[in-house]
Amino acid sequence: MTAPATSPLVVGQVLELSFQPFTPRITVHSESELTVEIVSGDNAGFSDTVEYEAVAIRDNLVLLSWQEHIGSTIVHLLDFHSYEVHTVVTPAKGGVMRLNGRIKKTVGHAT
Repeated sequence: MTAPATSPLVVGQVLELSFQPFTPRITVHSESELTVEIVSGDNAGFSDTVEYEAVAIRDNLVLLSWQEHIGSTIVHLLDFHSYEVHTVVTPAKGGVMRLNGRIKKTVGHAT
């Protein structure tokens, strides 16, 4: 029997991601819940608290995903070595967005 999986993100960790059209801030509340807030750019003011999954791919590389209550699905590949983020979003209204950006700020750190 294996132990329950634990998130590679740290409770209390805050990440701010910089994409061309907007800047989201992600706050980790537990091993399964986070809040995402759009702090500037497109959809500024949007906030949602959701269940998430985070998988450590290797040291300093985390695959983070969730579905927002409005129906959008978000998948981030967070590289804490280069501070790059690669993201795929399927908005609730349809389509797909592929974004590349930077991890601007992190309080706490991934394990």
